[in-house]
Amino acid sequence: MRYKLKSPEERIRELINLTKALRAEGGCPWDRKQTLLSLRNYIIEEAYEVVDAISRNDIGNLKEEVGDLLLQVLFIANIAEEETMFTFEDVILELSDKLIRRHPHVFGDESAKDENEALKIWEEQKALENNGENKDFPKTLPSLKRAVKISKFFSKDGLDFKSIKEVHSKLESEILEFHEAYKRNSKSDIEEELGDILFTVANLCRLNKIDPEIALNQSSDKFLERAKIFLAIKTNYLNDEDAWEEAKLTLKKRKK
Repeated sequence: MRYKLKSPEERIRELINLTKALRAEGGCPWDRKQTLLSLRNYIIEEAYEVVDAISRNDIGNLKEEVGDLLLQVLFIANIAEEETMFTFEDVILELSDKLIRRHPHVFGDESAKDENEALKIWEEQKALENNGENKDFPKTLPSLKRAVKISKFFSKDGLDFKSIKEVHSKLESEILEFHEAYKRNSKSDIEEELGDILFTVANLCRLNKIDPEIALNQSSDKFLERAKIFLAIKTNYLNDEDAWEEAKLTLKKRKK
C-alpha cells in the first residue's frame, strides 16, 4: 500500500527504473532479448493502435495505448543507454531545446497571428537546423502519407497542381496510361502506372484537405462491415450481387 502520493516526476523515474529492471540480469528473458531493430515493428504497431483508439473515440483504450507507446520509447532509450548512445534524459533535453527553437513566436521575439504563420516559422526553423536539407521522407512512412508529404514540401517551389480540376485531368490521364500498359501486358509498366495513379489520388486528397490514410481506412472498414453482413445473408439470395446490394442498404440503415 502506498502512503505517500508521488509526484509526476517520481512516477516517471519509477517507470524508467521498472523498464530497466525488465532488461537487467534476472529480468524478463523476452525483454532482455530485444534490440533497436526488433522494436521497429512494435513501435509502429503501437502507434497505429493509438490512432485507432482516437478514431473510435475510445478514451479508456486510448489511455492504455498511449502507455504502450510510451513503453516502446522507454525501451529504445534504455537500449541506447546500455550501448552508450544516449539516455532518456538526453531525449528530453533535445526535445525541450527543439520546442524552444522552433517556437520563437512563443519563447522569443517573433509573432504568429494564426496557425499558418506558426507552421511557417516551424518549417523555417527546421530548414535552418537541417542546412536546408529535408529529412522527412523516410520510406518507412505509409506510402500515401509519404506521397502527401513530398508533394506538400515541393509545392512551395511551384511543383503543384493549379486546381482540383487539373488533378482530375491528371488522374484521367494516368488511368489511360495504365490501360495502355495493361494492353502491353508489361508488369513493370503496370506497376509504374498504378503508382502514378496512387500518387495522383494522394494529391487529390491533399488538395481537398483529406488524409488519404484515414479515407482509405474508412473505406476498408466500410467494406469489412458490408462483407460481414453479406456473409450472414448470402444464402437467402439467388446470386451474390443481390446479397451485396442488400448488405449495402442494411449498412446505410444502421448508420442513420
